[in-house]
Amino acid sequence: MRRATAAITAAVSMLAASPALANAPVGMSPQPLFHLGPAKPQPSLAFSYDGFSVDASRTPKGVSADKAVRQIKAQIDLVTHVGLKPEVVAFMRTVPVLADPAKPNAPGESARYVPGQGVMIRVSRLSPKKAVLLEGLLEAYHDQRLAPGQRADVTRFRTEAASRTPPVWPKTAMMLQSDSAFFALTSSAYLYGAITREPYTRKDLRQTQPRYYRWLADLYDQGRVRG
Repeated sequence: MRRATAAITAAVSMLAASPALANAPVGMSPQPLFHLGPAKPQPSLAFSYDGFSVDASRTPKGVSADKAVRQIKAQIDLVTHVGLKPEVVAFMRTVPVLADPAKPNAPGESARYVPGQGVMIRVSRLSPKKAVLLEGLLEAYHDQRLAPGQRADVTRFRTEAASRTPPVWPKTAMMLQSDSAFFALTSSAYLYGAITREPYTRKDLRQTQPRYYRWLADLYDQGRVRG
């Protein structure tokens, strides 16, 4: 009991000697020993960035607003730094970017273009090294900006890729499932250099479909072929 009393007395003495208490003006409360500060305000999930309009208000629980905004901005930075023509970027800025409300573990793409709505993105799946927003915006470009003749070319090149003997890509490859997916994924590989699924890299695309690779160079780079 005596030891406990002595410990309490020592603690009180230390507090009394604290500058925060000793220097407190008469009649005023002493300053607190610890300052936690106000909580950092979370950014709005509906915002504009580099000309893109974003509404991530339907982001599922589990992702902080601060992290969601940072991840989406990183995706937009990837889009604007792959060397697209100004008019292509200008079009992409007209396509709304929306958070997909689906749960993180639900099946589906990390980014998908929904006609009449915009590009839906799974915020929890975003990575600064995977240009998934670019893929969704390229689907929108295929849907809204390619001329009929260009769309026919895409169909022809996809058919060519699917009918190669021996097969170059598995029949289940996403790039072979639709013209828009073919255009978006091959364009992403061409522009960004490498993606995580077929056709994987710019080099692979150039080796397997050299005529289509030249077509993409004409579309994006006025015929200047990217190495």
